[in-house]
Amino acid sequence: MVLGGGSEGGRYGSVGESGGLVNETQHCGSSNSRSGTSSSASSVVDDSDHCHMTHDVYQRQPLLSNHDPYINTNGVNKEGGSGGYYDSSSTFLFLCSNWIFTTASLALTHEKVPNYPPLPDVTLDAITTQDWGLDVSEIIIIVSVYLCVMVILFHKHRWILFRRIFLMMGLLYFYRSITMYVTVLPVANPNYYCSPKANYTSPVLVAKRVIQLLSGFGLSINGQHTFCGDYIYSGHTVCLVLAYLVVREYTPRRWWLLHWCFALLAVTGVVMVLIARGHYTVDCLIAYYITTRIFYIYHQLANNANLKESGPNNFLERVWWYPLFWRFERNVQGVVPRHYEWPLPWPRRWSSKNPQRTS
Repeated sequence: MVLGGGSEGGRYGSVGESGGLVNETQHCGSSNSRSGTSSSASSVVDDSDHCHMTHDVYQRQPLLSNHDPYINTNGVNKEGGSGGYYDSSSTFLFLCSNWIFTTASLALTHEKVPNYPPLPDVTLDAITTQDWGLDVSEIIIIVSVYLCVMVILFHKHRWILFRRIFLMMGLLYFYRSITMYVTVLPVANPNYYCSPKANYTSPVLVAKRVIQLLSGFGLSINGQHTFCGDYIYSGHTVCLVLAYLVVREYTPRRWWLLHWCFALLAVTGVVMVLIARGHYTVDCLIAYYITTRIFYIYHQLANNANLKESGPNNFLERVWWYPLFWRFERNVQGVVPRHYEWPLPWPRRWSSKNPQRTS
């Protein structure tokens, strides 16, 4: 496995700079009495199986800078826990908080849904409603999300990927909780069952609805999503598009068949939710736009070191979530390479020592 000597060329920039991949392999080399040499990372790894296995096979942190004030020389966060795992836990809590916030928003929005006919829609008015399409869309979402998680688990820098996804999903849920509440649209599918309105709101009522929605993971296929009004924007589209973007970004280019499969799943899932009238067309368009913009802006910031520094010409610093981004990306020294490894410490024979291609 090539951990990187000096810098990786082309798409991945100089990942080995500033205590990156080079420092990791030099530390490994010192355990074999090779300190002081300037041999490349690949030569060190190929020299000894012991050197390859002494690092935590579950997760190394080669992209974390040893000079970061919050990370010690062993890659352990001084606030407790490993840098990658600790930060991933924090972003997961951020995601869960905004997920609960979104379900609470829906619990309140349900009481405001107007009893009007569906709005005119160029797509919905041109098709025959197929109620089964919503179930198909949600099955596709489940498959896409599970496959995406499997891809991340086998990525060498899985904790960096997890915390990025958790943070972006948290932002998307937060925005959605606001947009669905401030503008409430009539139900798009008259055949969809909506629970009767209580005609009042209270903390207990909202809490009960939140628990019901969370128990079904926000999906209609299990019968727990019986509240209406969560239209702008489409959560189905968000999940499908983000799964595609993650797989497309963090897997080698030669895995083009996997990329096309995820793209096909995303398109099919969106089409299915439309033919079921689960969302208006504008919901899906807005969801696609905001998901891709957050993903692209986040990675533009993450992949350019100069954008992590304050300055009058860094306009991206002015986005309100920039402090959150900097908190979790300050110690990543370059573009995350597309490297994969066996995620478990056993069996060792599955941990390949062969050089990995990244394109």
